[in-house]
Amino acid sequence: MIDIKGARKSFVGKNGDFKAVDNVTLSITGKEIFGIIGESGAGKSTLMRFINALEMPDAGQVIVDGIDVGTLNKNGLRKHQKDIGMIFQHFNLLNNKTVEENIKLPLELHKYKNPLSVDEVIKFVGLEDKKENYPAELSGGEKQRVGIARALVTRPMILLCDEPTSALDENTTDEIVGVLRKAQNEFDMTVVIVTHELNVIKQLCNRAAILERGRLIDTIDVNHSVTDRSDQSYYERVLEVLKDA
Repeated sequence: MIDIKGARKSFVGKNGDFKAVDNVTLSITGKEIFGIIGESGAGKSTLMRFINALEMPDAGQVIVDGIDVGTLNKNGLRKHQKDIGMIFQHFNLLNNKTVEENIKLPLELHKYKNPLSVDEVIKFVGLEDKKENYPAELSGGEKQRVGIARALVTRPMILLCDEPTSALDENTTDEIVGVLRKAQNEFDMTVVIVTHELNVIKQLCNRAAILERGRLIDTIDVNHSVTDRSDQSYYERVLEVLKDA
């Protein structure tokens, strides 16, 4: 489904060029929930932005559903991006629009072949009684549910989640993890989640890539038992990468 091959990306910082992504190769299979974890500045968000073509690698390939994203023209990129939903850390809701209007926004900007109805996704995320509310009237968890509903209404093939729980408390995080898991089961999407929260990875993901300073350190099978001594080193390495996040 998603193959990233030898991807590299550099940016200019205060101290000159730095490698945000340094020769990363990984594969994400269709309809799995895949995590990308690492400390701040590890290259997680840049790697994810390769998938929806908001960033292009300086070198290497990003292949999504058999198509090399780097070869797409303007129309091809637009179509590619329409098949991808996005959930953000800080919700990205319009404060002057109601819950219903925020969710409807993607459908007003583009035409989609087979979108879900606004009422359907509002019910799915459990906000039927908040339909006419504005973001200022919602809790953080409710705002993120609106963000999830907005991403789902287009019926995306891929759902990208950029730190979707880092602004939430522990109990609300568990609720949002449950909604995301339910969404993947219900709508058969491939889900990629960027986070520094190990607990979210353990609850939600099948596999996870560990990044450090732009490089891929390891790809772990999250389904392995953390109590198995033979697998302890995987989790120790994850904790080492995350300890200063």
